[in-house]
Amino acid sequence: MATLPPDPKYLFRGNMGCVNCILFQITPNVEHLYAGTTKGSIHIWDLNTNRELYQIISEEDSCLNLQSLNNNTLFVQHKCGLIKLYKKTETQWTVFKSINIDFYHYCRFQVFSGNEVFVPLKESAVGVLSLNTFNTELKLNSHNSKNLGEVMAIKPLKNEKLVLVAYEAGELILWDVRQNKILSSLTIEACPMALDFDATLSKGAIAGPSNNIQIFNLSVNHLLHNKNKITLTNPGISVITIRPDTKIMATGGWDNRIRIYSWKTLKPLAVLCQHKDTVQDIIYSTERIKAYNNKFIMATAAKDGHIALWDIYN
Repeated sequence: MATLPPDPKYLFRGNMGCVNCILFQITPNVEHLYAGTTKGSIHIWDLNTNRELYQIISEEDSCLNLQSLNNNTLFVQHKCGLIKLYKKTETQWTVFKSINIDFYHYCRFQVFSGNEVFVPLKESAVGVLSLNTFNTELKLNSHNSKNLGEVMAIKPLKNEKLVLVAYEAGELILWDVRQNKILSSLTIEACPMALDFDATLSKGAIAGPSNNIQIFNLSVNHLLHNKNKITLTNPGISVITIRPDTKIMATGGWDNRIRIYSWKTLKPLAVLCQHKDTVQDIIYSTERIKAYNNKFIMATAAKDGHIALWDIYN
């Protein structure tokens, strides 16, 4: 490689233990980073001072995912099957609602619209959960299909009311949400764990325990097609994220490495070796962060208890 990979801009250490999921909260007045841990707690860091501001202590199991629809609400998915809605008061975060989705696997829920989220359910089903009623208003359930196993990954295609769902048995299915029907399916490797899709290029990537990243296309008539594969030196991918400007794709591996690719050409650009254990999450800031004078700052979290901030290929 012609140039050495960059060092992180900052490394959050603290006393967090294994970090499973992270979330940027960027507004004109707030620049925070939230971290969900295996202990079940959520750590809130100030990106201007690089200090921990607050810790939400939870008695629940491991945090799987964090989502926020505005500056004063926080959704936390726990491995015990609960999704908790926290609301912020002047001095603290308090639980406003607990929703039991009765699902005890690793699939993360995903935001579908301003008042709906996709949640994984038992028996290979995906639910559309209303944030107005906190009820499952719709279920995507493939009763007529072969045994698909657990829901492993969900990726909404928000503009078209479609969703990609990856299943344990090795199937990727494109659902029409409003009509509750399957539009297309694609055979993939079993136990997919990481999925992302770029609606601009109608191209996606999916990976799991093997040493392959599978690249696929979605045609204008909503048919899924295999495109090619990226072969890795070491097997195991936990997370794939395509940057919002679609310039790069980043993967987090079981070998502790973050691999950066050109999303257009799939050419490998860099391997980042900061973490000392499995990389669990990768996110990007979609708003400019004043402290780093840039947007598309990349944050990576790992089992080593560290969160790294990167300004790369901006």
